Amino acid sequence: MQYLFILPGLISLYYVIRGQQAKAFLNVYLPCTFLMPMYYAVRIPHLPVLSAGDFALLPLGISLLIHPMVKWRFRRMDLWLLIFVTGYAISEVTRDYSPKDGMSLWLQDGFVEIFLGYVVGRQVIEPGLRLETIKRLIFLFMCQTPLALFEFRFGQNPWLNVANNIFGIHPGWFVQLRGGTARIATCFSGAIVAGMMFMIAAALNYYLVQIYKLDKSRLGPWMSKLQKYKLPFFLLPMFVFMTGSRMPLACTVLEFLLLQIPRFKSLRTGLIVILLLVAIGGGAVYSYFERYTSVSEDQVTDEAQSSAIYRKQLLVNYAPILEAGGWLGWGSLNPPLVIGQSSIDNGYMLVQLAQGKLGEYTFELMQLESVLALALCVARFKSKESQFLVFSLLGALIGLYVSLSTVGLGEQTPQVLFLLLGWSQSLQDTQILGARASAADALPEPKFRFKRVIA
Repeated sequence: MQYLFILPGLISLYYVIRGQQAKAFLNVYLPCTFLMPMYYAVRIPHLPVLSAGDFALLPLGISLLIHPMVKWRFRRMDLWLLIFVTGYAISEVTRDYSPKDGMSLWLQDGFVEIFLGYVVGRQVIEPGLRLETIKRLIFLFMCQTPLALFEFRFGQNPWLNVANNIFGIHPGWFVQLRGGTARIATCFSGAIVAGMMFMIAAALNYYLVQIYKLDKSRLGPWMSKLQKYKLPFFLLPMFVFMTGSRMPLACTVLEFLLLQIPRFKSLRTGLIVILLLVAIGGGAVYSYFERYTSVSEDQVTDEAQSSAIYRKQLLVNYAPILEAGGWLGWGSLNPPLVIGQSSIDNGYMLVQLAQGKLGEYTFELMQLESVLALALCVARFKSKESQFLVFSLLGALIGLYVSLSTVGLGEQTPQVLFLLLGWSQSLQDTQILGARASAADALPEPKFRFKRVIA
C-alpha cells in the first residue's frame, strides 16, 4: 500500500515530460505538500525515505536544473544556499557514526527538500504564476477546515488514523491536549508546525484580500466567494489558535502589524509607526516571558509554563555542546544530548548542533538576505499590487524566522521555507507593464478619425 506514495512522482514526471512544469507544481506538488503528511512516505531500495510531496518535487526540481524556465541570474542567496547544503553534506559524512545513513538523510532533507525546493521557488512562480500559486495554497488550506474542526472537537487526527489503520504506518506522535482541548495538527505532524503553516497562509492570503479589492474577477468564482465572506481571513488565524501554539499565534499578530505598512499613504511613515509598535510590544512580551519563566519547579502552574521554562533552559544547558561542535557540528543522527532534554525545541540550536557554526551562520545569512531582497523590492516596485505581495512574503518569512526559535526545522517546514526563499529572489514588478497597457486602452477615442482615401 505504501508504494502508492510513488504515484505523485509519476504524475509529476508525466507533466514534466510534456513540458508542463506549472501543472506539475500546482496540481501535484502543492496538494501533496499541503494535504498529505510527511509520514505518508516509502523507501525504495538504495534510496532515502521520500514522502509523496518529495516524489512530486523530485522530477520537477531536476527538470528545472537541466532546462530552466527562466534565465538563471546569480544572486548572493544562491551562494549562501550552496555553502549551507554543502556544509550539511560534509557534516553528515564526517561527523555521523554511520556516514551512509547521514548521506541518506542529506539526500532527502538537504538535496530534495531544501535545494530542489529553492530551485522550484526561483523558477516556477514568477512572473506569471504568483496569483495562481497563492490561490491554490489558500484553497488547499480551506479544504482542511472540516477535518481540523473534527480533530479539535474529538481529539483524533484523521491523517493519523488513516496512516495507522490503512497504510500500517506508525509515526510515533499523538494528538496533544492543552487547556482541556485538542491541539490540531491536521496534515503537519505536530501542532506547532501546523501553527506555522497556518500563520504563513494567513500572511499570503493578505495578497488575495488586496486583489479582491482591486478586481474581484481575477480571483475566479470560488476564491471570490471565499474572499467575499472573508472566510480565509477569519479561519486561518482561528486555526492558529486551535493549534494551541503560542509562538505562531504571537507571530500571526506580528504579521498583521507588518501587513499594515503598505496601507499607509507614506511607506516611511507606516514603517516607523509599525516598528515602534513592534518594539514596544516586543519589549513587553520579553519582560513578561522573563517573569513567566523565572520561577521554581514547585511554582509552575500548568504545562504551558513548564514548556516555556524548558525552552529557556535549553539555551543554557546546550551552550557548551554547541561550542564544542565547532564549525561542522556533530551531525544530525548522533549528536550528544543533555539528560532530560533530548527534545530540542529550537530550530537554530538544532542547525548548529548538527551542522556547526558554518551551518548556523549561513542559515542566518540567508534570512538576512531574504529580508534585504524584499526590502529592496519595496523601494523599487511602483505597483501597489506588487508591494502587497512583497509584504505578504515578508510577513510570512519573518513570522517563520521568529517561530523557529521554539521548534525544529522539520516536517514540511524545510520545503516551505526554501520555496519562499527562492520566491523572494525572483520577484518582478510585473504589473507596471499591465498598468501602462490598461491606461493606454482607457484613453478616450478621438472625435474624428482620419480615413484613408484613394485619390
